[in-house]
Amino acid sequence: MTSPFLSRHALTRVLQSLLETELKAARGRASRDEEFPHHLSGAWPEDVKIAGDGSHSLGCDSLEVIGLAAAMNEMFHLSEANIDIEVSSATTFGDWLDIIEGAWQAGVVHITFRTSGSTGAPKRCTHEFTHLQVEVCHLTEMFATQTRAVALALPHHIYGFIFTAMLPDQLGIDVLSDKRMRQAGSDHWPRRGDLVVSIPEHWQFLNRTLSKWPEGVSGVVSTAPCSRWLIDSLMERGLHRMTEIYGSTETSGVGTRAWPEETYRLMPHWQPVTTSDWWKTNLIHNSGMRVQLMDGIQFCDDGSFYLAGRLDGSVQVGGTNVYPARIAALLVSRPGVADAAVRLMRTDEGMRLKAFIVPNSELPQDLLRRELEFWIETHLTTAERPKKFTFGLAKPIDPLTGELDW
Repeated sequence: MTSPFLSRHALTRVLQSLLETELKAARGRASRDEEFPHHLSGAWPEDVKIAGDGSHSLGCDSLEVIGLAAAMNEMFHLSEANIDIEVSSATTFGDWLDIIEGAWQAGVVHITFRTSGSTGAPKRCTHEFTHLQVEVCHLTEMFATQTRAVALALPHHIYGFIFTAMLPDQLGIDVLSDKRMRQAGSDHWPRRGDLVVSIPEHWQFLNRTLSKWPEGVSGVVSTAPCSRWLIDSLMERGLHRMTEIYGSTETSGVGTRAWPEETYRLMPHWQPVTTSDWWKTNLIHNSGMRVQLMDGIQFCDDGSFYLAGRLDGSVQVGGTNVYPARIAALLVSRPGVADAAVRLMRTDEGMRLKAFIVPNSELPQDLLRRELEFWIETHLTTAERPKKFTFGLAKPIDPLTGELDW
């Protein structure tokens, strides 16, 4: 069956990533491949069974099957084709791939991704494939010389979907996934012509792991701002090019910045909506679709733009939106805390959150620290947890800016 949107190979990687994430979350195991049979820790064969016992099965019970089917229905809009997964007839991973391709052949043109928000249920963000294809056509021109994609971003999230599924299909190049990388060994990567697709935290890991990059290796980074220091260091070690992608799950790609440029440029299918506001956060797609960005952006005379911070007060940790003000309010509600502030660490401090605590007289500081650390570990998500605490009599305010400074 010929797919109008993704090759079978690309769809296989996307669906496996989605089902793995859903199943591990359902079982309370966030990231351990060991929870699957050893031979299923890599790419799943199409004849592996979804339910049932045995080494050639995911071992799903009936409730897990329903959860996985719901996730697949949501992402791939199977209801638009009046397709309902019959567990009795669709028993293997390959059967589920057939169902998605059948929906596409029946005319389904939408796909839904979920945000990684940490304050309640993630938001559903639906896109038309035609809009995503416009973006991919532009990216094909930017990365026409790359000969392989190294996929270090989850392909069922929109960033990974664009750069490790749709773009390699359009370029006609192979994809080296993290699973294939572990199976093949380090001798097979990186190599000349690779396009390495990852997030800032993983680029930090690669910068400390690889002392020299082969010629002609390009990088892409998204999901959060990447420090200039980190990119400088990667380039000094031989990375040929680094491209930063600005966008979100709601909008997909909006702008690009190629080191050493300081400003971003809109992708050609986006234009700012003319308003009198200094912060032009409304954009219009060439299809006529309008969106409002979650960041303030300041345009320059040449049409490039700077980012001016999230409008909702969130920051990103490990690709996840977290809200420092909300976390600070939760800390203030704890016994022994009179006031608190939370912020993202500076580049020289790390890539997590840190907290400033103003204690009251109820508890000794050492005991308060231990109790806060225990509460944080049991009540906040990994990305939300401050990893460094500073204690003081009052929150430090910069007298010149009026902002917190610690």
